[in-house]
Parts: sequence; structure tokens; C-alpha cells
Amino acid sequence: MKPEQLDRTLPEAQFVGYVLDQLRDVVVSLDTDQYKCSQVTTFGGSIGGHVRHCLDHIAALITGADTGVIDYDHRERGTDIETNPVAAMAEVDRLASLLADLPSDITDREVQVHVMLSTDGSVTRLGSTIGRELAFVLSHTIHHGAMIAGMVRALGGDVPTGFGLAPSTIAYRNS
Repeated sequence: MKPEQLDRTLPEAQFVGYVLDQLRDVVVSLDTDQYKCSQVTTFGGSIGGHVRHCLDHIAALITGADTGVIDYDHRERGTDIETNPVAAMAEVDRLASLLADLPSDITDREVQVHVMLSTDGSVTRLGSTIGRELAFVLSHTIHHGAMIAGMVRALGGDVPTGFGLAPSTIAYRNS
């Protein structure tokens, strides 16, 4: 699905879903060794590590849409999603389905975001909305997509057109 084909009832969630579709296309194109290789570039981590990180943020947002509290910092690291592209694709599909099921009137729903701003483990609580957090997760996922794209290209692979590029960059290039 291309951005211009999206139903605009909940564009924030649908654009995150579109980026998830691109991410799935990238994961499908890699074998397990490529996916979990951590010696690709100077970005650090593996493609699978970056994928897991993005999916964890999307999952935290979806959970927060239900509970009213979003916590991006307490993530489960070292899961199968990090090393197994099949597990990653299953999680992409699960999250895309949950995003598609978010109600269209959810963007103004207030949430509390718990964020760790220092290494001492203390948590700051900030007010936000689901719409604002959807925009954050979209930007965050695109940012990691740019790193993933560099890693895939270093392995000799290709990524979908526009993958890892901010919408403003694409709009600028199209003007």
C-alpha cells in the first residue's frame, strides 16, 4: 500500500502501518545470517536488533492506547524477534493488525508517557496524546529504518523506495 492509497480516518496509525509493511518487505528479503549479523556497519547492533527495537516501541504504544500509560524504555531484549526473521514477520503482522483496529477517535486520547531521561533509572512522567505518540513512533521507526537501509545496502541488498526517509524528505524531493 502506498501512502496516497491510505484511508485517512486514522492517518497516524495507517502511516505507521505503511512503514511496518516496508519493514516486513525488508525482513523478507534477508536470510537469517544477514538478519542477525551485527558486523555490518558502524551503526552498531544487527538489523534484527533494530527491527526488534522498532517493534517494541510500536507494541508499547498499542499497549498504552489501552492502558493509558506508555513506557518505551522497559523492553524485552534478546527475543526471537532479534535473531529470527520469521518471528519478526509474525510480530510485524500482529502489530499491523492491532494498529488497523485502533478506533478513529483515539488520537486525542490523553496518555501518560513514562520515560527514562538519565542513566540512574529514574522515570519522568509526561502528558501526551495517542496522536502525538503515533507521530513519534512513526518518526522513530523511520529513523531506525534509515539505519536498517544502510545495513541492508552494505550487505548488497535493496530496500523499498522511500524506506528510511522522512515524509518531509520525500515531499521535498518530489517538489
